[in-house]
Amino acid sequence: MPQPWLEFQKDKHLLWIAHEWDNYSDELADWAMERLVNRRDVWSQYTVSKGEVRVFMLPVAERRKLGTDMVSIEKLKRHFSGKQVGHLIGLHSISDHKTAKWFAIDIDLHDETAINAGELARANFAAAIEWSLRIQADGFDPWLADSNGVGGYHVWTLLDKEYPLADVYDYADAVRSDYASFGLLKKPEIFPPRRDVEKDSLPYTLRLPGRHPRRPHYNRIWNFDPLGETQWLEGGEAIESMIACKPSPLPRTATKPRSKLREVAPKAVTKIPKTKKRRICLDLDGVLAEYNGWEGSDHIGPPIPGALEFARSIAKLADIVIFTGRCSDEAGERDVVKGLTPGQMRIKVVDWLEKHGFPFADVYIGQGKPRVAAFIDDRAIRCSPQSDPSAFEEAQAALRSLLKRKPVKASVKEPKFNIRRGKVE
Repeated sequence: MPQPWLEFQKDKHLLWIAHEWDNYSDELADWAMERLVNRRDVWSQYTVSKGEVRVFMLPVAERRKLGTDMVSIEKLKRHFSGKQVGHLIGLHSISDHKTAKWFAIDIDLHDETAINAGELARANFAAAIEWSLRIQADGFDPWLADSNGVGGYHVWTLLDKEYPLADVYDYADAVRSDYASFGLLKKPEIFPPRRDVEKDSLPYTLRLPGRHPRRPHYNRIWNFDPLGETQWLEGGEAIESMIACKPSPLPRTATKPRSKLREVAPKAVTKIPKTKKRRICLDLDGVLAEYNGWEGSDHIGPPIPGALEFARSIAKLADIVIFTGRCSDEAGERDVVKGLTPGQMRIKVVDWLEKHGFPFADVYIGQGKPRVAAFIDDRAIRCSPQSDPSAFEEAQAALRSLLKRKPVKASVKEPKFNIRRGKVE
């Protein structure tokens, strides 16, 4: 395994920032899964081959329908830890049902050696600041990121729910419409990049905040608080400022171009506690869905009364990971005739959860037992001998009870002749 942040070893300041992002990686992964992931079945992955950084769309086309490779908490955590360039990913801004829960403006400057690079950088920054203030004036809480350290900027904005793709695109497109007045030669890219997409269309992605894949740089976040001593926030301060941005509703009508804004109410950088939301495993059959024995992967029973309210209460305390035998190799063997893989079963489970509105962070498909704080299962047996001397005895008793067969119906007695009474009884 290559040494983490090998390129930063001689830069103590950058190495410190790298450790800050790594320390926040759990919190960032939870936040990104909730606020930034529109599609979990596809993403872009950075790789390094012969010293050249490339970006690929994953999974490859023939594996996308299997459901075995998805954007997971672990994948997000690896990105934010940023220990290797090959861990970095980008996300789609459009869901598979033509909605979006965020939008962004990408104001690029790739070549800092160009003759007019300084002028372009200043123009980019002026546009980024103005558009950020404009978005703030519409009731949003955007963050402005220094994307590459040489004059490129990203303006991200979170929405309070999923909105129709066309509405989100129209708003972002209207914000950037006066790009020429800042001296920009072309329209900056926006995300979502299209107003409409075909069913299997996959527009380009936007790299998640964090480490830059080609430069020794981590995103800095602009401090809009005029009382702040530091204009560009780095490390933990930048992360806390970014996560603290509040999701907001999309205006009913797209914002029309307007004159430049000179003043706006100051936005204080609100620090949030460094709390890590824990994960719990929740069984599907018999806990969330009615289960009366295996009837094949195509059949998942209806929600048990009260299960949805229970799951939503649990989701306030911890991230829910669905842990079900349907996605195991054993379940796959049962449906080998249908040709269903564990990944395909996982897709069915995800469809069922989303159909009935159940909150969840992931559907586990890995091997072995996932690392979580607790398991909730209708057939679970607690055994904690380190804290309870009678744990083994109680676990055995519980196991016997669980494995005990249901009472067998009484068999019909054979007729017998009662000699004394002279009749059959």
